[in-house]
Amino acid sequence: MITSPKNPHIRSLRQLAHRRDRRAQGKVVVSGVRLVEAALRMGARVEEILFAEPVPTVEALAASAGVRVLRVSERVIRALADVQTPQPVCAVVRLPELRSLRALRWTRLAVADGLQDPGNMGALVRTADAAGFDAVAVLAGTADPFHPKAIRASAGSCFGLPIAEAQPEEISGRVYVADPRGEVDYREADYTPPVAFVFGSEGTGPRHAWPTARRVRIPMYGRAESLNVVAAAALLLYEARRSS
Repeated sequence: MITSPKNPHIRSLRQLAHRRDRRAQGKVVVSGVRLVEAALRMGARVEEILFAEPVPTVEALAASAGVRVLRVSERVIRALADVQTPQPVCAVVRLPELRSLRALRWTRLAVADGLQDPGNMGALVRTADAAGFDAVAVLAGTADPFHPKAIRASAGSCFGLPIAEAQPEEISGRVYVADPRGEVDYREADYTPPVAFVFGSEGTGPRHAWPTARRVRIPMYGRAESLNVVAAAALLLYEARRSS
């Protein structure tokens, strides 16, 4: 059993909290029973699983997948997890490949352009997956979709839904920018595929200009100026599926 967070192997895993180290090593630590189960069930490349106490469901999945298992102390789990009161299991998972958008065939695309909060980034991936979209495109200046908080917010969808790096000029078809002051009511837009939805920072909007895109709005009936970006994404992506 590994009992100390200062163990050399554990110290190397703790470095994965930093984006540069995740990219350099090509892996990330995820924590919690449901998230580790999701990674295993979605076919993510799980290198090893660390247990502070038995978790039969995860152990059964790990055994069937032939994943290495380590026994560690609760101190080690607390040092690795991204939450204050972690569950007794973590996994080391190889990062999925960030693909080129040009290499993907898509008809429905969610685009993150300047989202700053990893939680919103992950929730957008989860929403796009739930709505049956083909991929999420991530533009420069956007939160890391494989930040531990983004992975947690995605509920594991980041291990199954393709995530691509992209430039605005690569995105064609009907392109809509979510904008509280947009000229098109979301209930009246044409969502015939191929269609892409661009979601930017809640404070400043997308980083890029999107001069040929149409701006689509969701009406506000109360005093709030706008919806949270993920709530807006859920409405838009599901409306696009319903009406096309």
